[in-house]
Amino acid sequence: MQRCGLAMNKLYILKKALWVEPSPNDPEALAALKAEFPGRSARRMTRLGMQMSHVLRGMSLSEGSSIVYATRYSETQTIEKFLGSFPFPSPQAFQTSIHPGGVEQFLIQNKQSIREFFPLAGGTDLLLRALQTALLCRGSRIIICGGEETGTWLQEAGASSESNYAWALELTRKENAPEDVLGRLTWDKLAEAEGSCELLPDFFTALQYSKPYRYLSAEGSELELNWNE
Repeated sequence: MQRCGLAMNKLYILKKALWVEPSPNDPEALAALKAEFPGRSARRMTRLGMQMSHVLRGMSLSEGSSIVYATRYSETQTIEKFLGSFPFPSPQAFQTSIHPGGVEQFLIQNKQSIREFFPLAGGTDLLLRALQTALLCRGSRIIICGGEETGTWLQEAGASSESNYAWALELTRKENAPEDVLGRLTWDKLAEAEGSCELLPDFFTALQYSKPYRYLSAEGSELELNWNE
């Protein structure tokens, strides 16, 4: 619902793609994910890179596309492996830890050039910042996406996701929106509440089950996700 007196930002959803893991670090789910890549490609990729590749395959990407990538923790598992190798740091684990991130792995492997790429990591209001960035993109296609890896001791320290997941939405502005859009994202302004990036897992659940979603910060910032029937 649009509140009186406020200018609302709006983007329309053309496509969605999700990668959902049945349980944390499910070995069968990981094996199925690796099977999607030819030869030894999966060995050179992070788990998050494979997850992001899975969802981005379904998007309409071209040289004119813009991608906005939102992740709170990024490649948690590779960081754990590198730090866990001390006091004798592993050169291989170090190399993997500085490997291009999830979306970049997809673009490099597929030799896909795009117009704009905006990676956003951590901080507060992550989803709202990503949407605001998407609104300013100038690409012919706008893709907003995100994902996380679960860790072990980093999770216990509150520094990783509790689950492995990835998502991608292909968006368009009102002037380009066809009648058969899947849904719409509407928001009025950026919030300022500490820790509001925690809404990302709830937002993913809403995407997964095509449920309406509403977030209202203490400062009055509002975000709504609605689907067409």
